[in-house]
Amino acid sequence: MNPKITVFTPSYNRAKLLPRAYESLRRQSFKDFEWLIVDDGSADDTKTVVESWTDAPFPIRYVYKENGGKHTALNRGVQEAKGDFFVILDSDDWITDTTLERMIAVWDTVPDKNRFAEVVGLFAYEGGEVVGTRFPRDVLDSDPAEIQAVYKVWGDKLACHRTAVLREFPFPEDLGRFVTESLVWYRIARRYKSRFV
Repeated sequence: MNPKITVFTPSYNRAKLLPRAYESLRRQSFKDFEWLIVDDGSADDTKTVVESWTDAPFPIRYVYKENGGKHTALNRGVQEAKGDFFVILDSDDWITDTTLERMIAVWDTVPDKNRFAEVVGLFAYEGGEVVGTRFPRDVLDSDPAEIQAVYKVWGDKLACHRTAVLREFPFPEDLGRFVTESLVWYRIARRYKSRFV
C-alpha cells in the first residue's frame, strides 16, 4: 500500500546536514509517509549516511542521478513519488513534530479538492521568527501568484502539494542549471488554487 505523503529531499553534497532532517522525520506524529532522497550527483558520502538509517520507522528511498540542478532532481522526485502528496524538505531544513499531521488536517478542510493543488504553511527560523511575511488571514484560499502580487507575501513557505498536479507541470530542463521554482508554481496557479494557513 502506498504512503499518503512522499517527503522529498533533493541533495547535493549535503551528507552533514541530512541527519537533522532525518531526526525531524523520526519524530513525526503522522506516520503514513516515505522519505525520498534524490542525490543530484553528490561527491560526498551522502549514500553511506542514508544507508546507515536501517532502523528508520518509515521507508527511505535513495535515488542517485547525475548532477543537473535542483529542478531536475524535483522532476525525478515527482516521477518516483509513491505518495498522494509531495512535501519538499530541503536538506538544510527540518520540520516540527506535527507538521505532516497538520498539513493533512488542513487538506481535509478544503471544500472542492479538485480545484486545489496544495496547502501552504509558514517556515520559521530556529528562534521562531517567521521567514518572510505572514499571510493576511489565518486561512486564505488564493494562489502563489496572487499571494505575492496582491497580498505582498514573500519568503520561503512549506507546501504539501498534490503529486498528481506536480506531474502535470514538470520543470523545464532546457533552461540551464538553475530554474526558479516560482516558474512552475505560477503555471500551476493558472489552473489551481492553494490554501494558505
